[in-house]
Amino acid sequence: MRAATLLKILTALCAVTLLSACTTSGQRTSIKVGFYDVKGESFEELDRQISLHGPRVEGVGKAIAATGIRMIPEIRTRISNGECNVASIRVRVKADVTLPRRRGSKSGNADVNRAFNNLQEYAKLHEAVHVTIADRYAAEAEKRISQLPARKTCGQLYKDIGAAFGEVMDEHRKAQLDFDLQENKRIAALAAKK
Repeated sequence: MRAATLLKILTALCAVTLLSACTTSGQRTSIKVGFYDVKGESFEELDRQISLHGPRVEGVGKAIAATGIRMIPEIRTRISNGECNVASIRVRVKADVTLPRRRGSKSGNADVNRAFNNLQEYAKLHEAVHVTIADRYAAEAEKRISQLPARKTCGQLYKDIGAAFGEVMDEHRKAQLDFDLQENKRIAALAAKK
């Protein structure tokens, strides 16, 4: 798909993704944003720059933008009435977001400038949805782990915690992939209409 067509389609997606991204990330989430530079005065030059300098996404290759997510559980247990139970659970989310940033002359083609601005906005919104998904699953992990029943030993409880956390992380990975799949289908459907 030509970059010009993709950029026009992304313009239409911005409003839809904006609605999806309205959920704010919780206090558990820290976001670090980095940029890569994109130079060029034509759709083809911008496309080539993104292909060269964009972040590498596992299973995809080079992408316009990317978010690396790490979830870090902080768990405290206590012994009460001879049993080990969860005293507190907090799952912190660390998100490293990489976005495109236009460098160099922007005085050329107004259509290219507008399209790239739309692309930047779409990339920000798309990655914000990924962060929101991670935040939601961190909260789900906290909920499930806090509800685990007490066990005779803390070793047994930690096995339960590991299983519950792993289950939620599997669901999280699936939700992230599903979001990207739905976005790709939407883009393809819009491209087919053009």
